Amino acid sequence: MQLNYFPINIEFEKYQINTELYSDERLTELRGLYNATHSFFRNGDSIYISNKDSDDSTPIGILTERSTYSDHQITASLIKHIFFRTFKDRFPRYTPVDFYPFRFFSGKDDIIKNALPDSLKDRIGYKKLIEVQLRLTEINGKKRFGFLVNIKRNWIFDISCAELHSEGFELIGLDVLHAETLPGLTNILAPNEEFVGVLKEVIGNKAKVETNEGLKEFELSELLIRKTKFNMGKYLSFATSPDKSDEILNIIEGKRSDIYNPKNLYTEISKIAEHLFSENGKLVLFQNKESFCFTVDSKPISVSNTMELKNPTFIFDHAVTKTNNYNPDAGLSNYGPYDSNTFDIKSPNILSICNKNTRGNFTKFLYSLKDGIPQSRYFQKGLQKKYDLQDIVFNIKEIQDYTINEYLNAIRSDDESKPDLAIIEIPAAFKRYDDRNNPYYAIKAKLLALEIPVQYVTAEVVKSHNEYILNSLALQIYAKLGGIPWVLPSQRSVDREIVIGIGHSWLRKNQYAGSEQNRVVGITTFLSGDGQYLLSDKVKDVAFENYFSELLKSLKNSIERLSSEYGWAEGDTVRLIFHIFKPIKNTEFDVISQLVKEINQYKIKFAFVTISQSHPNMIFDTTQQGVQKYGNSNVIGAFIPSRASNVFLDSETCIVQMLGPNELKTSRQGMSKPIQIKIRTPQGNYDNNGLNDLIFHDLSYITQQIFSFTYLSWRSFLPGEEPATMKYSNLISRLLGKMRSVPGWDADSLNYGLKRKKWFL
Repeated sequence: MQLNYFPINIEFEKYQINTELYSDERLTELRGLYNATHSFFRNGDSIYISNKDSDDSTPIGILTERSTYSDHQITASLIKHIFFRTFKDRFPRYTPVDFYPFRFFSGKDDIIKNALPDSLKDRIGYKKLIEVQLRLTEINGKKRFGFLVNIKRNWIFDISCAELHSEGFELIGLDVLHAETLPGLTNILAPNEEFVGVLKEVIGNKAKVETNEGLKEFELSELLIRKTKFNMGKYLSFATSPDKSDEILNIIEGKRSDIYNPKNLYTEISKIAEHLFSENGKLVLFQNKESFCFTVDSKPISVSNTMELKNPTFIFDHAVTKTNNYNPDAGLSNYGPYDSNTFDIKSPNILSICNKNTRGNFTKFLYSLKDGIPQSRYFQKGLQKKYDLQDIVFNIKEIQDYTINEYLNAIRSDDESKPDLAIIEIPAAFKRYDDRNNPYYAIKAKLLALEIPVQYVTAEVVKSHNEYILNSLALQIYAKLGGIPWVLPSQRSVDREIVIGIGHSWLRKNQYAGSEQNRVVGITTFLSGDGQYLLSDKVKDVAFENYFSELLKSLKNSIERLSSEYGWAEGDTVRLIFHIFKPIKNTEFDVISQLVKEINQYKIKFAFVTISQSHPNMIFDTTQQGVQKYGNSNVIGAFIPSRASNVFLDSETCIVQMLGPNELKTSRQGMSKPIQIKIRTPQGNYDNNGLNDLIFHDLSYITQQIFSFTYLSWRSFLPGEEPATMKYSNLISRLLGKMRSVPGWDADSLNYGLKRKKWFL
């Protein structure tokens, strides 16, 4: 396997670099005097100076010695600056978009150029954006720096709003960017573009823009329209014709499979690296006048430091005598659910609401859901027999129209005992409604407030359901009722273990620059080591300064509840594995420090693990020829590694391929990125008070556990890209965010009767 990672070769363990004592004034002064030949950057209380081009023998600052890897932050800054200046010397025609990540547009490969009129060529385009990022790794047992090379496709559009206005193009109501050339960087870096708001009025050569700070005035010449598909299409329709605009947009859509084809992507990345890091067959020497120098391999690194990730065994009884090593669906059909003997809703009462005009199809749908499809492969038994239920009682209510009042009246008219679940037919058109006026969220909010989980089905599914749809729906329904379809083997350990997913979402008004993000909503989900869903808890929507105390309160209450239920004894070692999407500075470590102090009857070990697809790493398998999907002769997935392929980047970081060729559905999915698993440690000058001694560092154990938890979403029988801990937290956060706009909705009701039910699936 290979990465999109090109190792940097540095032949020395120590180097010398000039430094001065840091101050804002001195840094500004040095850049003003010597920016043409020198680079200056800050680290701690020092200014570090790299002389790239000056022959002046008088040095600036005092010569000091640094270690290549022990002082890796300083070394990394030095590498970035030398690379940037060497690039500018070698390729003067290119103006980088950003210093770091280093990004620039290819001079070629504009896939719409030939379709544009001559007047628009090179002013509007859809080009290859090349991105280079620096990383310190320990791959194959060797610590080294390297560059990660990636390729994206982006619109280019350098026609200012002043020009657009003079052409007669309607600007009112469009999202706009403010382009500003940073001092001293003309022709060195492209202008910085910041999304400021919506253009409201043009007065002469100025524009009034609605921003997060109210209406602000900008020079039209400093504004650009935001490069969205809508804005680009609108301008192309104006400058050419609607048909020509559609033609150009269709060219991009038609080439999407080729653009993101993994084999093509690997070839393009390799060519770019060859161009960047070598010249005339020899590696380029990147160096400054103080003899700091390095070369970069022009071939991607081949990797071998991986582990064998094993698919989990699926367990369907407490005695662990009923298991399946391959397919949880087959296990359910053969054995029934894990909690069959203890599940207490054996005859669920289900409120079922449909439109009066679809009652015939709806009742057939309910019959198939309950009793199955006799000739089918996956859903012969139906919900009742497959999940060992005694009966299913459908209480059917009709509505006249698909309106919120009709639905709410049907719910209110249900004068029988409280249903265990609701199945509600809705039109597909609900997806197009805005959140505040969408009956989907209003109905869900009403039912959840009554502690009734809900399963939606569209009118189209009701009309044309099949075994695959019904099989997934039955799984979701059983989980929403509080059932446990299957569990995984628990790790044999003397340590108690809880796996906790922490999700948080910033509440912001919009995407404009300066948008306030002063409130945060947090979600915690708790699973046992064998994957049993224990409970979830919502951290209130609070100001950021209160997030710490609310998260601490949530964790403390939940752990106390679980310790009582599962009989933890004083002195037990409790391992808490936290799965988080993105840490908030060191807030989570502050919470754990306080938690350790307040729950001192147990010995707590913990790990904070981030699980993310927002990273620049890719894995390629050049021996992978791809696969054919059933009923299709096209081969997809060439050069994509198989699911479970993984690489350890260092002792804290592993990347794992979750979508291999067999998991891809179409070629349009292109290159699937691995997830990055990283054990987090406190950052900066953090006073950890012995916290490092409590951190659980077993990356192999954590990686296998996360991989196993991707088989636990209970939204479908197929494994996912993220573990259930993160999947659940993200689903809850997304739903709560949507329902915030529903009048009268109080999310705190979820902290009671629905804590242990998967209402969010």
